[in-house]
Amino acid sequence: MQQHKFLARVRKALTKHGIIGTRAKALLEEWNDHLESEVEKLVAGGQDRESSYQDACKALGEPESLVDSAAKQLAMESWQGRNPVLSSGILSVVVFLLGILVMAGGGFLLIAGWKNLSAEIMQSLITFINSLPWIVGLFWLAYHARKMPLGWKGLWFVTAFTAIVPGFMGFFFEPPVNGPGTGSMGFYLASQPFPILIAVSKFIITFGLTFLFWWFQTRNKKLEDEGQELS
Repeated sequence: MQQHKFLARVRKALTKHGIIGTRAKALLEEWNDHLESEVEKLVAGGQDRESSYQDACKALGEPESLVDSAAKQLAMESWQGRNPVLSSGILSVVVFLLGILVMAGGGFLLIAGWKNLSAEIMQSLITFINSLPWIVGLFWLAYHARKMPLGWKGLWFVTAFTAIVPGFMGFFFEPPVNGPGTGSMGFYLASQPFPILIAVSKFIITFGLTFLFWWFQTRNKKLEDEGQELS
């Protein structure tokens, strides 16, 4: 059926542009309603239904062109879409620096109370503190995935930044053992086997989450189910 083919092309184009969820459903319903309205007018004029769908689809335009125009319009409706460099680039760096500040705050709190903590608890807290920039980055990544204003390219860029940059920085604290002046603290880039293992784990988890999100939104069965609902 011409309508089904047309909507299938629309769905694929929407997914390719990263227009998903309620925004994609709203556009599909809007264009489907427009098609149905045009078809009913043509049928009322004496034309058969199949050829009416063909003419209505031609009048509406190529699906790819429709989606391209819709993607540009949706981008302009969002501050992220209007400022892609600021949104995915500059603010990603700002969020990372915010995570570093949070990590530094956690480090100073640990220094202030280290005497009351066992070595095991202290190591666990250091591991958690080291993960704070990455955790803050994951929230920023989730914000991008919420509406996908920059499409898949923007989401994968933020994913790459979150997976690589915050994961390779950490905080270390060695309490004084032989009296004042023998302890040390600071930040590092992962260089030892254990920090590198943690950084690689964060890298895999970050890309894995985005990949699962991408797979769920683009899997063929989901697209077919949506098409049957509209058709």
